[in-house]
Amino acid sequence: MGSLNIAEWSPDQVAEWMSGLGPKVTQYVPELHKKGLNGAKLLTLRCDDLEYLGIHIIGHQELLLEAVEHLRNFHYEISRECVQQLALRVSSAAASLARALRHHVDARLETHSLADVARTVHAVKPLVCWLDRWPLCSGSPLAERKAALLKLSLEAATCAQRDRFAEQPARAVAAAAAAVAAVADYIIQDVSDPTILQPASLDAVSLRQGERALGFEVVPSFCGHHQLAHIRFASPAHASGLVHEADEIVQVPLAWIYNIRS
Repeated sequence: MGSLNIAEWSPDQVAEWMSGLGPKVTQYVPELHKKGLNGAKLLTLRCDDLEYLGIHIIGHQELLLEAVEHLRNFHYEISRECVQQLALRVSSAAASLARALRHHVDARLETHSLADVARTVHAVKPLVCWLDRWPLCSGSPLAERKAALLKLSLEAATCAQRDRFAEQPARAVAAAAAAVAAVADYIIQDVSDPTILQPASLDAVSLRQGERALGFEVVPSFCGHHQLAHIRFASPAHASGLVHEADEIVQVPLAWIYNIRS
């Protein structure tokens, strides 16, 4: 997994990866391994496939599909995804939704409009994840805009639920979408830090724990990414110079030193 060439994973490697997703998913590992689920099939996994593979509980399906989506992101996007690109996606989706609903007069939203709302919210999620891990965001106006993205996305999703939560859902969703687009445009046009264009990188770091602890904490974020926090001064993690706060952990190979006695 060092290069994240997930498409070449064997069924054994897929089984090892799934074993780390928690007991609700681990229970299906033997059956999926028996059916030869490899890396290439894993990357194309859809809800209908899970029914065939014997995973019928919706909550368990969602857990696995979210993890697979995270793998797809690493496999296809890691070398090109950056804050500006994600903000462009949000701006495009939100502005398109706002224009489509600007002259909507019906009391209810059509199915395709609901799909557009879901698409916009889906575009916001990875941008918020990046901002959540981005050091520039902490204690800056970007932190307020990150919170605004979450608030507006929730508002759009809530108002889109037919006429249940809003008397004029189209107008409310259009206003929220326009505000989301404005926040995304601010990130694109007004943030001058060059790291807005810098994609993520994947590095292998080896840390050896002696008498002292490794010196960091792992804080799971709201979207399931495990990131580092509170790196202690002079700890093995700090001394390596390769570990920084907000770094995301992708894989943890464990090793033990042992002696063989003849």
